[in-house]
Amino acid sequence: MQKSAGARRWLRTLAGAKTVGDIAIRRGTIQDAERVSYLVTALSEEFIVGEFTPEGRAHFLREHSPAEVHQRLSGDFRFYLAEDGNDLVAVAAIRGNAHLYYLFVSKPYQGTGLARRLWSHAREDSIAQGNAGVFTVNASNYAVAAYEQLGFRRTEPTQEKNGVLYNPMRFVSAG
Repeated sequence: MQKSAGARRWLRTLAGAKTVGDIAIRRGTIQDAERVSYLVTALSEEFIVGEFTPEGRAHFLREHSPAEVHQRLSGDFRFYLAEDGNDLVAVAAIRGNAHLYYLFVSKPYQGTGLARRLWSHAREDSIAQGNAGVFTVNASNYAVAAYEQLGFRRTEPTQEKNGVLYNPMRFVSAG
């Protein structure tokens, strides 16, 4: 699938960024829907949807449109945004205080510890709001190793639904 011109331009803009020192993390609001959608779809086009069926690609990308993200921001989701200046460089979202729905990190920031920092922030907030320390995620094949580094373990083999491939995983806090 061809990346949109805007997605290519956005990825080029971030190409030089590589540090996480001054990155701010904040809660997302409905005003962030378009930026979150853009980040998620651009990274999905680059790293995830290429192995899906054409129907799966279309379904997955449709599920992360600005309108869908807006609904999630208005519903039972908490979003956490990592920003480097004015650039959105990573996003995490928790559904129902127990399911890690998003953990997307811009390519220049992958491997810098930003995913761990963002996950820790989301996890600690969920535990403070009553989660017992148990979380699930449906990881793409691309992200399985990263989630394992964060402490998640596969609970089932790779699954497919609507042409979308995912790996059910679970995290249990120590202690």
